Amino acid sequence: MPKKILILGGGVGGVVAAKRIAERIRGRVDAEITIVSDTDYYLLPPLLVNIALGDIEPSKAQLPLSMLERRGVKFVKAKVTKIDPDNRVVETDQGKFNYDYLLASLGVDFDFQSYNLGVGYHNYTLDGALKLRDALRSFSGGKVIIFTPEPIYRCGVYPFEFAAQLDTVFRKRGIRDRVDITLIHPFEKPIQPLGPEAVKITEEVYAKKGIKYIGSIKPDKVDDKEKTVILANGEKYKYDLLIVVPPARLPKPFEGTPLITDTPTGKWTAIDVYTGRSLKYDDVYLPGEHSMPYIGLPTAGVPVHFTALASATVIAGELLGEPIEPAQINAMTCAMDYGDLGMMFNCDVKLDLTGNKAAWVGSCYSILTSPLGRLIKDLFYKTWLATTM
Repeated sequence: MPKKILILGGGVGGVVAAKRIAERIRGRVDAEITIVSDTDYYLLPPLLVNIALGDIEPSKAQLPLSMLERRGVKFVKAKVTKIDPDNRVVETDQGKFNYDYLLASLGVDFDFQSYNLGVGYHNYTLDGALKLRDALRSFSGGKVIIFTPEPIYRCGVYPFEFAAQLDTVFRKRGIRDRVDITLIHPFEKPIQPLGPEAVKITEEVYAKKGIKYIGSIKPDKVDDKEKTVILANGEKYKYDLLIVVPPARLPKPFEGTPLITDTPTGKWTAIDVYTGRSLKYDDVYLPGEHSMPYIGLPTAGVPVHFTALASATVIAGELLGEPIEPAQINAMTCAMDYGDLGMMFNCDVKLDLTGNKAAWVGSCYSILTSPLGRLIKDLFYKTWLATTM
């Protein structure tokens, strides 16, 4: 009987893992690799910004997951509804799947219900990016607010980038003098986790561009009738265009399972920092954004990418009977587009295997501050997409 390797999620973690396992075991192990996703395409999330800004069409940001079949990976379009690790079963709207190894990388759910965020625009889904694109095209002036109510959300640098990018877009359209841009965020200072150098650069950029930053906030709600963002201290900020950054939440298929644990930042899946393996099940790996807060990493593609590679390496090694030490993340490079300026920061990552944490805050430093940084970021994403499958 072939070993059944079931991969949940057609995002960066699932695709990277499927590709790595298939490469390592093909022709050497009798195994079936199946990837399950509720969409039939892989979408590179950072390019949703480019879609919202009208730089590219959606087709330039996605690839069909069926392309993995040429590597011997079966693709099934289905929505995962329940994970039962005790019985090695995953339920979907297209039936049940059994497995010998499970690798789940389901991203995070976006919470638009809290704080009444659903009334704002966003670019966290393809549909959301297209609606934001239309709203920006028809916007002719007024108060723009980017509202980030909680500190854990997908891609930590996004709101800081987007504020600066909007400044550039409105200048090119000749309406910047009719637009106020305000970023409301929980961090005391902009982009604070990347350290004082990043804060200083960003504050200088915002001062030059006339972007207002309101930090250390505790949110209350959005009153769309009054077009106002209300903070817990009673402060109110009027808007004509509201762009929201939804908090990240645990994906629903994990709810009620032994795979999760309570943390100070919410419920997340618990993994080994080195391998991405579940702390409770040796046959389950969880290299997704839903695990990153547990081990101290940001909910972003780079740490998911490396953790998925580590998980895939361990699975392939066990199947081959050749255990291999995984090469887990030791640095994160963050490329930022500030509209007319590019920044690149590197953060050294130290794995504390005893404490099961990855430490990176306080170890970030600039490696480039130049318009060239924007080009490097653009080339990186396009190259990554072109070589994914």
